[in-house]
Amino acid sequence: MDGRRRRPRPERVDHAVKELTADIRREMAPFGGHVRRAFGSVWLVVFGVPRAHEDDAERALRAALALHRHFEAPGPAAPGATAAGPVPGSGAAATRPVTHLVVGTGEVVVTYDDSAPEPVEVTGEVLDACHHLLLQVPRGELWAADATVETGGADLGFAPVPGVPGVHRPAPARPEGRGPSGHPAEPPFLERTHELNLLRGAYQDSVRRQLPYLVTVLGEPGIGKTRLIGEFAAALRDGAGPPAPRVLHAGTPAFDAHTPYEPLAGLVRAYTGIRAGAPAAVVLPALTNVVRGLLPHADTGPIVTALAACLGLPAPAASAEGPDGGAVPREEVLGALRQFLEEAAAERPLVVVLDDLHRAADFVRSFVEDLTVRLGPVALLLIVGARSELLHTRPSWGCAKRRSVLLHVAPLSTAATATVIGAASGRRHPTPADDRRAALADGNPLFAQAYARAADAGADHPPAVLAVAAAQLDGLDRTTRSVLRDAAVVGGTLWRGAVEAVSQRDPEEVGRSLELLESRELLRRVRRSGVPGDVEYAFRYAVSRDVALAQLPGRVLVERHLRAADWAALLDVPRPGLLAFHHDRAIALAEADGTPVEAMERRAWEALVGASARAAAAGDDALAVSCLDHALDRCPPGEPERVWLVTHHRRIRDSLGARAHRRRPAVTG
Repeated sequence: MDGRRRRPRPERVDHAVKELTADIRREMAPFGGHVRRAFGSVWLVVFGVPRAHEDDAERALRAALALHRHFEAPGPAAPGATAAGPVPGSGAAATRPVTHLVVGTGEVVVTYDDSAPEPVEVTGEVLDACHHLLLQVPRGELWAADATVETGGADLGFAPVPGVPGVHRPAPARPEGRGPSGHPAEPPFLERTHELNLLRGAYQDSVRRQLPYLVTVLGEPGIGKTRLIGEFAAALRDGAGPPAPRVLHAGTPAFDAHTPYEPLAGLVRAYTGIRAGAPAAVVLPALTNVVRGLLPHADTGPIVTALAACLGLPAPAASAEGPDGGAVPREEVLGALRQFLEEAAAERPLVVVLDDLHRAADFVRSFVEDLTVRLGPVALLLIVGARSELLHTRPSWGCAKRRSVLLHVAPLSTAATATVIGAASGRRHPTPADDRRAALADGNPLFAQAYARAADAGADHPPAVLAVAAAQLDGLDRTTRSVLRDAAVVGGTLWRGAVEAVSQRDPEEVGRSLELLESRELLRRVRRSGVPGDVEYAFRYAVSRDVALAQLPGRVLVERHLRAADWAALLDVPRPGLLAFHHDRAIALAEADGTPVEAMERRAWEALVGASARAAAAGDDALAVSCLDHALDRCPPGEPERVWLVTHHRRIRDSLGARAHRRRPAVTG
């Protein structure tokens, strides 16, 4: 200890650091961040582990903003520095730490310990990039990398940092609220006339017959479900005759939900105008006025109490206590919601939109599915927007329900996708690069916009597309995800037999997994298989295959490619290109890892020679020559067998040429 300056005792510093760690964990919990002490006064918060979400970038940015606000509380600044989190100064409780916050996005390798659910070790270039920014970010500021802001910060008010390329920070007046991440411009609304007519017809039938209808709009991420519903609602507001319908819209947040009753609580807020998180002094009077207006002759106290509980407030003191000591029973809350919506629809035609319902709690989904059946005769159109995975968790959704329709939003055509890309790029006519981007997007408007904003179609996939693909893969069960990775090793086009050989799993298990992947729209079945007697699939999106391959270590990929090559070597009709591809990939990966490859090279050209022999035995000399062409390309000049290989190759080619000459028709003068 320096006698000229009194320093805090180590135990006080330890106590302050533990308090700060608890503070950070508490602030990060709503956003799903894992908090780790990196070193000294640096905290690392990781998002997307153990399961990736397509909005991990948005989660990280919102969490950083929340942490920034938390440590901006009034009070004297502690004489210490922080990075990616707060740091104690003197350890005194009255001081507030000075924070330096940096948010980055990228691939990492995460190591787990079986004894702990949280990551033990995280490594990757993105950590180095964040550390570099930490050395530059001014005291008390928050910086975020371009890729992070592009992927998840469109609605959060970030602006470029002057003089620092590739970095953004919060603008002085950023918007409040929890709106979903948006994109720079809405794409053209194309090829949705059929879907709009179906929604319009359901609404007209509901009004004409005074009966509730349920329309469930399903589709993959980015396909345009929310846009379709929004366009219908806008047209309804503009074009519906008297009485004009009331449209209530509520989404299910992916994180930081105010109440387990979301998105139902959002409907109550939309109808009453109550702001999310409003105090009881604001909520209860507003609810009372609205409920009394809908039910002027009824006892409104229990309904107000139940709706307040739906919004996340504790039961008022005047209400009867529930069985668990003050909490309103769930059945009473849902019953009050049902009565609330029915009375609102009786007063005026009502269109209720519940978006992203696949994220809602199971009891909420059950309530929504049965709502139109249990409502009285009122004009209410219930539109549910959800991903196709809703049917995987509830396969009987809407079955045997009266006035219930399932609407699947299909991908756009190639021409429409090219139009979306051209509009996002500011061009009227597509270019060859746009055609390549359209092939990558495969009819998905979100992907089309992301690829259009990419600098080069041949470059890496845009962060927004990678985030969606990673989340889709992490949403699979462990077996299906493993089978998908093995399928990715086989190639963009794959066969069930090849995946069985690569994975070495039970054939029935592989078959079930491939069928599930097809139902999840990650794979597409090919009607005519290129391998007789086998089932052929193709990856729907190239990004799905690339993400799956990136999750396999190099040494595992070497082994898997060699298994795929062994499978290809045994095909009745040789495929020299496929056989050579897997051997070449194994050799390249092994070389990159520093593994000797001489034995692999010999194995490659010997397998191609064997394939040539089988083709020649079957009478297909052209295929035999093709196999030998690939073998010669991979047989080094110093190999003793190369002389025989060259001679054999020439003999077969000469035989093939002589046979073609004999078949040539005679020419007479």
